[in-house]
Amino acid sequence: MKNSQRTTLALHRWLGLITGLQLLFWCAGGFVFSTHDIEWVRGNHGRDESAAPALPATGIAASPAEAIATSGLAGVHEVTLTTQLGKPVYRLLGQDGSALVDAASGEAFVIDEGQARQIAQGDRTEKPDVTQATLITGDAPTEFRGRDLPAWRVDLADADNTHIYIDQVTGAIAARRNDAWRRFDFFWMLHTMDYSGRDNFNTPWLVGFSVLGLLSVGSGWAIWLFRLVRKLGRASA
Repeated sequence: MKNSQRTTLALHRWLGLITGLQLLFWCAGGFVFSTHDIEWVRGNHGRDESAAPALPATGIAASPAEAIATSGLAGVHEVTLTTQLGKPVYRLLGQDGSALVDAASGEAFVIDEGQARQIAQGDRTEKPDVTQATLITGDAPTEFRGRDLPAWRVDLADADNTHIYIDQVTGAIAARRNDAWRRFDFFWMLHTMDYSGRDNFNTPWLVGFSVLGLLSVGSGWAIWLFRLVRKLGRASA
């Protein structure tokens, strides 16, 4: 009994030493996840949620068929007449991508820097200043991983250090990133133990430390059980 208890105690100590730091990260991550409002993390606080401008009654000269022809897209399966910065545009989706066509002139276009800045500021209620706008065509930053390129990143001078990512082809806001999201994402990385992609829940590190954590808890229970049995034995004696 004593040898088994000593072996279990030694195992428990080593497991605690090995897994302790990661268990601390998991607990810290749980604290961050539970105290950060998810709408804040998603960048929805401070959004201008007023209704989009209505389509003008006049000024739409190009037809959907003309917009499809101008776009150059194959297999167009969706055509949406909407507004972009107050002007009527067609947003088209096809087999090989997306396109924007000016509904007044009938010309295809992509979002330029000036338009990207206006879209980003228009997304915020307080209209903060723009510190810079960068067109990303490759090697997307970690906070924009897995999203379509090219895209504009517009940095806003607000309290949350917000970055607005805008699809250059469609003009749609693809992501909103701020300091709350970055904290959340950092602890998410520690939680999943995926230090490159951050979103893989099947990493060997995570599986291994989960097993070690279970063994640590199990060895602690075993030590408690050994002591309880010994205490009961002394009491009966």
